[in-house]
Amino acid sequence: MKKLAFIVLLLSGILFSLSAAWMRSGKTAYKLHYKGTLHYRDGNFQRAASLFQRAYDMEPDNFNFALSLGLGLGRVGKTVDGIGVINATRPNATDPNFQQKAILKSLFGGLVHAYAGHFHKAIPIYRRCIKEQQLLDEPKLLSIMHNALGYALLLNQGKGSHGRNNLKPHYHVHSRDMERARQHFETALLNDAANEPARYNYHVLCDSLGVPPKPFAQEAAGLKALEEGNTYRDLPANISKAIAFSKYDEVVFLLDISGSMVQEEVVCQGETRFAVMKETMQLILNNIDPDIRVGIGTIGGDCGTEPRLWYRSDQLTRRELRQHLTFLVPDGTTPLLNILKQSPELFSDSSDTRKTIFLVSDGANICSAQGLDICEWAGGLDRQNITINILTFLETNFRNTNAFAEYGCLAAKTDGRIVYIDNYRCQMERYEFDLVETGQFRIPEFQRVDCWGPAVKDLWAIFAD
Repeated sequence: MKKLAFIVLLLSGILFSLSAAWMRSGKTAYKLHYKGTLHYRDGNFQRAASLFQRAYDMEPDNFNFALSLGLGLGRVGKTVDGIGVINATRPNATDPNFQQKAILKSLFGGLVHAYAGHFHKAIPIYRRCIKEQQLLDEPKLLSIMHNALGYALLLNQGKGSHGRNNLKPHYHVHSRDMERARQHFETALLNDAANEPARYNYHVLCDSLGVPPKPFAQEAAGLKALEEGNTYRDLPANISKAIAFSKYDEVVFLLDISGSMVQEEVVCQGETRFAVMKETMQLILNNIDPDIRVGIGTIGGDCGTEPRLWYRSDQLTRRELRQHLTFLVPDGTTPLLNILKQSPELFSDSSDTRKTIFLVSDGANICSAQGLDICEWAGGLDRQNITINILTFLETNFRNTNAFAEYGCLAAKTDGRIVYIDNYRCQMERYEFDLVETGQFRIPEFQRVDCWGPAVKDLWAIFAD
């Protein structure tokens, strides 16, 4: 019996150790955060806030986790807690995307105030964000900001609701505020014509004010169409917005050539992911600054396969790189971590150059790499001055949790970015903007009323919840 009890205790200790190790796993935190973003997108805010809290508790210094938690808390009515979490975090001063993240921090705070109905606090924050964002461009984010500001101006009436004339409780809206809001919704559409909440809000106000709505091109201003004469017809329209390669002195492309890249299509192009990837790389090589050193590696085969392409950043000319890309063919699965571990050798030995790995993939790691956690490995890259930026063809859904958890920690641990191809709009979308985009505001029920009698014309009301 004593021997059996000892075995039970030993096994319990092992299980406890494994459980503790699992809880410390960086990838686990990123899984929780990713699932939280999907629940938030679906309107399950309580569930999202709970998942964000668990991820944040594991990594309280993670900037993105803090913003998500703050926003989630705001959505479930915990305004003070949400603002507190957001105010307590700050982006890394050495992050190449520091300015953009600082603006996002302010924007998230404004959104939390708006969710609480504190529009007088949200409005100056939105104005400041728009002013700063205009210096950085990014039309889609500007569109979201203008829509949020228009909504706040419309609802910031400073009066309580009432119920009269057999109407549900409502409060009145001044026509001057309606016009100001309409102008911001219009600006939102000028920046991103595909912004559906802004389009809805704009048409509601145009109809109410009797103003003919302007037609907007399907391609938003600032999101460039493919240039005339561009032979790379399989590319998303805003490829130039994907990653600012000018921030780096050395770029290494790590290209996923697994079989799934030819089994799946980029729907809007009617071409395989593999074909789009190759042409995307060709375009980048044609347009990237000639002073930037470029290397290349491939991810394919199995866990022990030698990469088909493996060239240092100073080894080949652009012409030679393009030629290798032309004859590249698919191979095997996705031994992601095995290849990532080797990839720093493709850079120069200089400690002064800014380096980035540009990973293009549509899958999660399939190799154990001797039990190494991919997030722990990524955490050591800052000492080598290496950033990982990621382009993925995967859709943001629960089936792809493992992959986005890995991408999330690779980008976050190295101050990189994730962009993914929207299969239907044929554009590259920033994963970091997803929460903001899915939380956009739509005008509530809205109609003309005569609460103040026939002498007062052009009076409108918004109906309270």
